[in-house]
Amino acid sequence: MSDEELTAEFGVVAEWTADVVDELGPEYAIVAGCRGSGDPALLDWLAQACGVGPETALVDVGAGVGGAAAWVAETYGARPALVEPMEAACRAARRMFGWDAVRARGEALPFGDGQFDVAWCVGVLCTVHEKRALLHELARVLRPGGSLGMTVLVADPALHSAVPKGNEFPEADEVRDLIAGAGLTLRALTEAPNGTTPTEWVLKAGQIDELLRKQHANDQAWRESEEQGRKLSHLLTTRQVTTRLLHATKSVGAAG
Repeated sequence: MSDEELTAEFGVVAEWTADVVDELGPEYAIVAGCRGSGDPALLDWLAQACGVGPETALVDVGAGVGGAAAWVAETYGARPALVEPMEAACRAARRMFGWDAVRARGEALPFGDGQFDVAWCVGVLCTVHEKRALLHELARVLRPGGSLGMTVLVADPALHSAVPKGNEFPEADEVRDLIAGAGLTLRALTEAPNGTTPTEWVLKAGQIDELLRKQHANDQAWRESEEQGRKLSHLLTTRQVTTRLLHATKSVGAAG
């Protein structure tokens, strides 16, 4: 995405999301933090595939306001580090979860080689133009034998409808090539299941969206965010784009 598009989606709206959590209560924070990017079923698949457990050193690249990282810390006891390019989203993560996020792009991670057991990248790949650089960085910071978990929005070859600004949806074969090109071994690339979100999560998400809409319906950034969401919803409903769950590993003998 361009800086302007990132600012609308992950800047201003991120601050508004933190405001809503302040109003509704901390029990809404994880649901709000995962808004538009993940739900427990998808995150649980990633955690189990990657073998996440207590004390797992995990980096969440493109962490947004930190919802997925907070979920995996609470559910599996992992020790997540957050990387996020937008300053406002980093501030929101601190407000909502008390964590400091490193402000950086995934294509240039400020970490040493082999520093993490697991790397997550949830719904980010389609927003990055330099996909190859991102995958190489994710592989570099993984220790030998470490796991990469991703949710990826994958385009059908027959994609023809309007695409949300700043998104470049890869096809499945491109994803496989990117993983192989980064020196990783693809273990799974499977379509995410539908209809698995818990009722309580859905209800909380609805309350969050309702309050955001009530407070910001007339704001340009909110209208832009809503339009982005409508375009993506159409692509998903018509199956021109599908959500895939990806697991890959770094070979034991691989260097950083």
